[in-house]
Amino acid sequence: MCAAVLVLAGLAPASAEEQSLKDDAKRAGHTAGSVTREIGQGAKTAGKEIGQGAKTAGKEVGQGFKDIGKVISGAAKEGGREFRRAVKGE
Repeated sequence: MCAAVLVLAGLAPASAEEQSLKDDAKRAGHTAGSVTREIGQGAKTAGKEIGQGAKTAGKEVGQGFKDIGKVISGAAKEGGREFRRAVKGE
């Protein structure tokens, strides 16, 4: 019986040390997870802001092309009218 008590006593520190290592690893994992989550949230926010900026810029560029298209269309119409007048001899 005395031998059994000594064996169990010898295992207790190893078990406590093992538990301490597990606890330390768990805390490190939680810390790493929290930091990773914060980085992810920051990237998400930055991505949303970039998307909004691109959306706004895209609308402005689209409007610019629309305006240019109207000018070109108007010029083409007027050129067609002038050509018709020239053909008719007006």
